[in-house]
Amino acid sequence: MYDDERYDDLDELPAPPRREMLASDRELLHLAGRALGAVRVEDVEGENWVNLHFANGSTLFHWNPLVHRDDTLELSVRLELDIMHGVVGGKHVEVLPPNGPLMQEFYEDDGMPGTCRAITRGAAEISKARQ
Repeated sequence: MYDDERYDDLDELPAPPRREMLASDRELLHLAGRALGAVRVEDVEGENWVNLHFANGSTLFHWNPLVHRDDTLELSVRLELDIMHGVVGGKHVEVLPPNGPLMQEFYEDDGMPGTCRAITRGAAEISKARQ
């Protein structure tokens, strides 16, 4: 019916937009993934997550505790991070890794992004201390 190739695949959905990640966030994910026990952290070009590869052959796909709260919760539990929210000096979250420095993130209204970042930073500090 149409001579134009553009109309051949009308039933296919368009690919979701790619979301490039900041280099500093990517470094945080690499360090946090290693703290979780990953032996290799695979960057996925054009995406805002990584894949974690473990010594037992398992792989954790689409991992990003900065935005995926289930990944954040897993980090906090497995790494036994202490988490506390406060208001003195401004709303903030404090994360204390075992034997590590205190991570602190301030926020305005929504404490979730700051909490995710503080937990990921706490995990990264564990990885740095192991090196």
